[in-house]
Amino acid sequence: MSDPNERTAVLTSVPSETEAAIVVAALEENGIRAETDEYTSGLRAGAWNWVSIMVAEDDLARAQEIFEQVQSENDHIDWSQVDVGDPEEE
Repeated sequence: MSDPNERTAVLTSVPSETEAAIVVAALEENGIRAETDEYTSGLRAGAWNWVSIMVAEDDLARAQEIFEQVQSENDHIDWSQVDVGDPEEE
């Protein structure tokens, strides 16, 4: 978050950057700033590489409502079958 004194909370963790991007976009569309835990997002193997989504503590309750809505709207998607293309080279 932009303010170093702002207290943050982990909203959730998801198994892919794609899922994290969808949740972050939905939060931001609803006026809630969100960030992902970039320490794990570059790694691909294993359950320990899930991507955490963080929001300001003050926004946590509203963010949870939005997250539940996103889940219900996307529960039909089998993320293991989604082709997100090849990673971009830096």
